[in-house]
Amino acid sequence: MTLDGLRGVAAVFVAMRHTVFFHDLGVHGGYMAVDLFFALSGFVIAHAYERRLAEGMGAGRFIVLRYLRLWPVYGLGAGLGLVAALCHALPGRDNLSPAEVAQVAPFALAMLPGPHLREMLYPVDSVAWSLALELVINLAYAFTWRWLRDGRVLGALLVIFALALAWTVWWFGKLDVGFTWRNAWGGLPRVAFSFTAGLAVYRVARRWPLRLRLTAWAPLALLPLLFWRPLDPVVYPLVCVIAVFPPLVVLAAWTEPGRVSARLFAWLGAASYPLYALHRPAGELLALGLSRAVPASAHWGVRLGAPYMLTAVAVCVLIERFYDRPVRKALAAGFEALMRRSPRRRPEPEPAEADGLVPDAQT
Repeated sequence: MTLDGLRGVAAVFVAMRHTVFFHDLGVHGGYMAVDLFFALSGFVIAHAYERRLAEGMGAGRFIVLRYLRLWPVYGLGAGLGLVAALCHALPGRDNLSPAEVAQVAPFALAMLPGPHLREMLYPVDSVAWSLALELVINLAYAFTWRWLRDGRVLGALLVIFALALAWTVWWFGKLDVGFTWRNAWGGLPRVAFSFTAGLAVYRVARRWPLRLRLTAWAPLALLPLLFWRPLDPVVYPLVCVIAVFPPLVVLAAWTEPGRVSARLFAWLGAASYPLYALHRPAGELLALGLSRAVPASAHWGVRLGAPYMLTAVAVCVLIERFYDRPVRKALAAGFEALMRRSPRRRPEPEPAEADGLVPDAQT
């Protein structure tokens, strides 16, 4: 449950980084939350799926379930992004003509990059690059999970991916890469290292299932310290991703919240994925509407941002409960119906799973 709270707070920092009302606060390291999400993803995907894969779930079935798990909320975000693009609510460099919006729409709705009309891989909902990488690493995991159960293989890959990540950060001069056509390949070392680190700390937590006498708020309280401090673009984020985030995930897995905190963490976890997928186009549309209706709102900053963020979290909890769950359930039921028609496969229910952004993780 503490992992839900960790994910939720990280999603809030990403939303603050991308929302104009919080620009004066200088959330310098909010982009590192994506690497934390990838580490959380490795942890909970292993927890939710490893046994099912061992029992015979195929890689194709696994990746379809993962896609269906992500698409309903992502599709809503892409739809909002297309509306924002038509309203020219997106940042200036991403503004698209109506013809370009029509050209981008099929790609955006399918969670595919392109076409190459603007700098961003996903011009109408720029955060989608990390969701696409989530699916890529999930597919790789589906084919390699047996070897990844060997600690020697896992350790060797961690070293290789850490070196690849360090070289990538040195090459670009920063960790904040992976979302434009120019630096798209830089996202691969980010997801490869952090997802694998999440698998590694899952092995640690499973082998030594400790319960620490530590407040469950302690792991969450570290995130503002990590994301808000001024930082250099190379060494500091590498230290956080390689040396801080993996222990932070296992620390969260070893701490159990009290009853009140557990409920709050559950709400944060439920809101995290919708907030991540929807905050960019929703925030841009709101900022555009306010700037036209109340020009002075451009100077309100965090006075407007704080109630906006609280409202956004509450709305995202409702979206998760009343939109995401039923739509996902319907899509999964349709997929199961198709599977029942296949003489070669025996259908099985969709697991109660999660990734670095989607709640429902049971640790």
